[in-house]
Amino acid sequence: MSEPARVLHARLHLLDRQVVRESDDRLLCKVDDLEVRPGDRPYVTAILSGPLALGPRLGGLPGWLMTETDRLFRGEERPGPYRIEMSAVTEIGSAVRVAGHRQDLALERWLTRNVVSRIPGAAGTQEQDAPDDGGREAPENALRVRERREDRPGTMRLAGLLGRTVRGPSGEVAGNTVDVRLVQDGPLLAEVQQAFRPAGLLIARRRAGRLFGYERGPGLWRPSLLGALVRRMHGEIRYAEWDQIESYDDEEITLRVAWDRLRTTADL
Repeated sequence: MSEPARVLHARLHLLDRQVVRESDDRLLCKVDDLEVRPGDRPYVTAILSGPLALGPRLGGLPGWLMTETDRLFRGEERPGPYRIEMSAVTEIGSAVRVAGHRQDLALERWLTRNVVSRIPGAAGTQEQDAPDDGGREAPENALRVRERREDRPGTMRLAGLLGRTVRGPSGEVAGNTVDVRLVQDGPLLAEVQQAFRPAGLLIARRRAGRLFGYERGPGLWRPSLLGALVRRMHGEIRYAEWDQIESYDDEEITLRVAWDRLRTTADL
């Protein structure tokens, strides 16, 4: 009998988690967004990190300043977010652990050269700048955390599904998306592990920030005080399966079914 597919919620279990290298527990970056290959059964292909991943997710003036400042300092023609293939992920827990060879983030190297090295008594940068493999080209399975281009063609960002207005089949506003449920039963990545795919959306009546997991599962709304706070902030919360979604874009998501036909979050 096969094991049931692993289930995560993107905002609760992945976004903003630290990414560390498995071999030495070195902090590499944070999960600022996830790259998704769209389609009838979309699936997550990579972790995105850095200002060019976090800025668009934040939106508004702070997000714009973050992205434009990063583009200015990087000096590349078409810079994109730092990217780690999901096939390199070995564990998802309190942190996301990845396997592979050392490739420092460009921002970290810039800080080491231009800031840390100028502090009296600070260590030099020779060791940090030296490649681990003696200058040889990294193998195909090496951990890659650089992306020198804009978003890859044919991909989207998972954060594009969060905070969106959700409308019912008649055009009425149903609520706003507050999380994305991921199930690890997608295509095989690099012959290593199956991909996580978006299986559905958590939708709240009112848009009031992120959830913290107390509103889903057998312990629905427990502890009571936190449950009451979540209800006050978000109102009723329902779950829309992926096949109950008619369409989605950068502004809105349209459902195929009415709000009262969506599942509650008690069994998630």
